[in-house]
Amino acid sequence: MTLLIQAAMPGWVGPTAAVSLVLIALSFVSIALALLAAGRAALAATSELREEIHGLREEIGPALQAVNRVAGKIEGISDQVGGEIREVLETSRRTRYDIERGIARAKDRLEDFDALVEVVQEEVEETALDATAAIRTVRTAGGAVGLLRRLLVRGRR
Repeated sequence: MTLLIQAAMPGWVGPTAAVSLVLIALSFVSIALALLAAGRAALAATSELREEIHGLREEIGPALQAVNRVAGKIEGISDQVGGEIREVLETSRRTRYDIERGIARAKDRLEDFDALVEVVQEEVEETALDATAAIRTVRTAGGAVGLLRRLLVRGRR
């Protein structure tokens, strides 16, 4: 049967198929070589990248440690500031309470003083009225005494 298939084909088909297969094989070899070259380039780039990352770790390591130390100090300062703010607020509350209590006491004392002033004023008014009445009484009595004296003094003459 193979003889029948070969007889039916022209003579140029075999060599053309062989050359095509060689070209296909060379294409696969070139693809494999290109992939190999790309792999080597990727490996070189990866090793360079690894070295750069290692160098960055060495450079960044102390900086990160310093940042961590500063963050710890800032946290401590923040706690202290928070404590101071709480103390200031507590002092402000106590002061405000004392001021409000003092104002209330001052109002109470002013009310007491106002009541005292009213009582004193009433007493002064009553005393003034009593004094005026006494002066009138003395005047009137003084007029009567003066009249009696005049009468007595005339009678003796």
